[in-house]
Amino acid sequence: FPTRRSSDLKDSQPCPRFPALPSGAVFAPNLACEKNMAQNSNAFVQTFEKGLQILEYLVEEKTVSVTGVAKRMGIQKSASYRFLNTLRLHGYADKDQHNSYRLTDRLSKLGRGVVPKREFYNIVAQFLDNLAKKNKENNGICNLGMWNGKEIVYMVQSANDKYMLLTVGRTVPAYCSALGKAVLAYLPEEALENYIQRTEFAAFTESTVNSAERLRAELRSVREKGYALMDDELYPGLKGLAMPVICGDAPVRYAVSVTQTIYGPADQLVQRMLKPLQETVQDIVAAMEIYNFGQ
Repeated sequence: FPTRRSSDLKDSQPCPRFPALPSGAVFAPNLACEKNMAQNSNAFVQTFEKGLQILEYLVEEKTVSVTGVAKRMGIQKSASYRFLNTLRLHGYADKDQHNSYRLTDRLSKLGRGVVPKREFYNIVAQFLDNLAKKNKENNGICNLGMWNGKEIVYMVQSANDKYMLLTVGRTVPAYCSALGKAVLAYLPEEALENYIQRTEFAAFTESTVNSAERLRAELRSVREKGYALMDDELYPGLKGLAMPVICGDAPVRYAVSVTQTIYGPADQLVQRMLKPLQETVQDIVAAMEIYNFGQ
């Protein structure tokens, strides 16, 4: 709010919360006074204010009802329901079997700078789009994959109108995908052995990793090189280059990959895209640290 002197206020209405100021005194209104002034201008949204008041009431009471909020706020029950349901749909409140609403931990996470997954994935999508532009002439796609304890789920992806079997929400086996091997290489030994023991190494092509011994050897190579390769293992000609997303001491759950069709050695994908991939993973790790995502 701009600072003004009392001489500038001769023709304006004084704020009722402030006494008359002597000539030359500095007028610096507090938030309460500024709010009163804003309410009479077009710089104030009353509906949003009511939503904030209901959110504050929810923080104070821990559990509220539609009727209770309506009485406390002096609004209709239908309006109370819409406010509370909006908070629920945005993840700030839960509704139990008694139709009572209680606060979730999303508000505290926002206060700590923890970005919800949906918003974080939007940030990652921008990084992946930028990475894909560096491989645009080769019609590849860039992916963020998540380890769910059994396989890899495609969570975020650059524009993809070519690889319909590798779209967001779909899964691929961890043992024969670049994303999967990038994560498996950094699992704790016990978790890795549990995965190997329960995995049937189905062969999709002649190049698919088809045994525990071969997988262990490839994972050792991943740890040595810092990146994983998929070379014709899911489909003939399909190559993948991936790196794990390692953020502090947190368990590795994510990896980033570049995927494209190359009928020939996968070395050209490594030579062309390894450095841009490394830079993208570094950007994603930095974003995770800034926003406390996954911590």
